[in-house]
Amino acid sequence: MDEPRHLGRYLGATLLVVFVGSVLSEALTLSLFSDSTADTLNNIADNTALLRWATVMELCITSVGIVVLAALLYATVKDQNPLLATLAFGCTIAEATILAVSTLGAFLLVPLSEDYAEAGSSSLELIAVADTLRNIDRFGWEVHHVFFGVAGVLWYTLMYQSRRIPRWLSVWGIVAVGVAGSSSILLLGTGIDLFFLAFPTGLFELVLGLWLVTKGLAPSETPPEPGW
Repeated sequence: MDEPRHLGRYLGATLLVVFVGSVLSEALTLSLFSDSTADTLNNIADNTALLRWATVMELCITSVGIVVLAALLYATVKDQNPLLATLAFGCTIAEATILAVSTLGAFLLVPLSEDYAEAGSSSLELIAVADTLRNIDRFGWEVHHVFFGVAGVLWYTLMYQSRRIPRWLSVWGIVAVGVAGSSSILLLGTGIDLFFLAFPTGLFELVLGLWLVTKGLAPSETPPEPGW
């Protein structure tokens, strides 16, 4: 098996694993979260295993998978433009780190929910702490998405230049992740949640992952940028 196809299949498989892990963990977490912090604590207390599994998937599959993905992407495009590849790598590592830290906020809701169930609904202090932890989880999720958008634009720009994947896929990736990252910036700045703007990114990652697993990477056709 030649190197481009071999590397591409590893890249595609990792992308699919990260995609599935992210979707499942987020779905499990959001199924327990409510507009009311008290209701959220009650939901978690009744379903602690769900949140434990969600946080384990986010930490061990999604966050670790993102780091592996960063290494594979860097190996794919580093010769095209080492500076941009290094910047993209750094943004992706920041993305994984922020996601892992924010996930700990959700994980800490498990013991807190058990304390809340024992103390009863009169424990305003526990509700205040839970509200802070939930905000850390949600805020971190959006911030990690900003780094995801920046890194994605850089990665797929380098893919476009090198033609390692079809250019229509690279353009789709640049637009999709750019819009998704921008929607997170909008939410952080204004509170406007345009969550549906992330859907094209999910579809793109699924298509790209399947493409890479079946087709692999093409040899780079564009010479590296002079001076890098």
